[in-house]
Amino acid sequence: MTADVTNFAEPAPLPAMPDAPTLVALMLNHLSDGLDHPDLWADMPVFCDAVPDLQVTLARMFNAGHRQRDLLLVLHAMCLAAAGDVATALEHCAPLGVRHSQSALIQGALFYLNGLADPDNPKYRLAGKVCPTPFEQLDVLERSTHQCCASWLQQSAGDLSTTPWQEVWNSPSAQAVRASVLDGSYRFCNKTACPRIQANTLPEASELAGQSPFWAEVIAAGKTALEQGPRIINLAYDRTCNLSCPSCRKEPFAADDATRERFAVMQETRILPMLKSAEIVFVTGSGDPFASKNFRKLMAALTPEDYPDLRFQIMTNGMLFTPRQWEAFPPLHGRIAILKISTDAATGPTHEKLRRGARWPVMLENMRFAGDLVAQGLIDHFEIVFTVQQDNYREMGDAVDMAKQMGATGIYFARITNWGTFTDAEYAEKAVFLPAHREHAEFLAAMQDPRLRDPMVLLGDMVEFLPADFTPQRSFVH
Repeated sequence: MTADVTNFAEPAPLPAMPDAPTLVALMLNHLSDGLDHPDLWADMPVFCDAVPDLQVTLARMFNAGHRQRDLLLVLHAMCLAAAGDVATALEHCAPLGVRHSQSALIQGALFYLNGLADPDNPKYRLAGKVCPTPFEQLDVLERSTHQCCASWLQQSAGDLSTTPWQEVWNSPSAQAVRASVLDGSYRFCNKTACPRIQANTLPEASELAGQSPFWAEVIAAGKTALEQGPRIINLAYDRTCNLSCPSCRKEPFAADDATRERFAVMQETRILPMLKSAEIVFVTGSGDPFASKNFRKLMAALTPEDYPDLRFQIMTNGMLFTPRQWEAFPPLHGRIAILKISTDAATGPTHEKLRRGARWPVMLENMRFAGDLVAQGLIDHFEIVFTVQQDNYREMGDAVDMAKQMGATGIYFARITNWGTFTDAEYAEKAVFLPAHREHAEFLAAMQDPRLRDPMVLLGDMVEFLPADFTPQRSFVH
């Protein structure tokens, strides 16, 4: 008996692959959002095989001065990688990493290429790993909010000065960031700068799901709209500071009266209500909490009576962290989970060069005072922060010794970031951790200092410069 196939339609033909110029236009449009696109990077071998003149077309458009030359260079590098020449692809993209040090797209492309060059390194396999931060944290800047450090996650969740915090916390943008974590693309994230990604400390989804019913629901349902507010709130909207460190700003800054009034309204109507359900408030990543009138008022208002479950993370340059200032803020006593003091040096001349306006003898005295507070149980954890750059990398090991002498419980090393204060050439000169830097070999030698393996050391995005078999003793914490 013959089967009747008259009711079965013919399969639709597969869409034809466009020609090279059309395909390039489609790719550039796909990349126009400025986000990382690991899906596109992974498909490049297919495109290169199907469109043999793709690489030549990209080179021709690049040489013709196309306005999107940087994106063309990335796509051309991906063609080289697809052909097996990953080393040349990385070499071509390296200058882009300097020019676009905070770009999720460019840094994501470099991350992907480095993963091809080092396929056995687990840090490059993000699928199935879930970063908790976008589900727990909100960083409040002057006109934007971020679910992580803004230099690692530039996408804003909204403007807290104009929008209720509940709407910001679950905005479409905030949910899109969380979705990118759950799908493993991390397309919004600066993958080369994130210390958790670089140190390979992101938890597996199954591990996180077992920690609480909240995480079990998030993982199982792919939940991105959250009933509970942020657990960690980083207040970074006031740039007022008593120093003008070259890595942060070109000149001193103090908020004017109108700006302080605007901050005061935001603190009263948005910040204080949001902090009622928070566990950690971070003051501040933008200036110095003891130099800011707004932050001083806020810290004084966060009493244990009104905010019994709230604890502090204080970030300061240390110059104003004196016994007198400490006594002026009783709400801090016994409630500081982490005190961070930035030094960027282990010697006076280097410190005073990199922390413009600071005085080393005062710093030493104030750091010893911080160590005494830890010994008295009034501060849980005292961490020295060291931003690594050409001027100070030779002092990294000595900084570990200094941290111990000051009574610190930890020291955190991180690469210098270009916050817009440097030209590309200036940043390239300071970024000694970049392979093209003339002192990079000396930097790598300095990273072999055994003191950097001390259990008190947190290397963050510096961990890749240690031997592959080295397991850091400390993980990134807030």
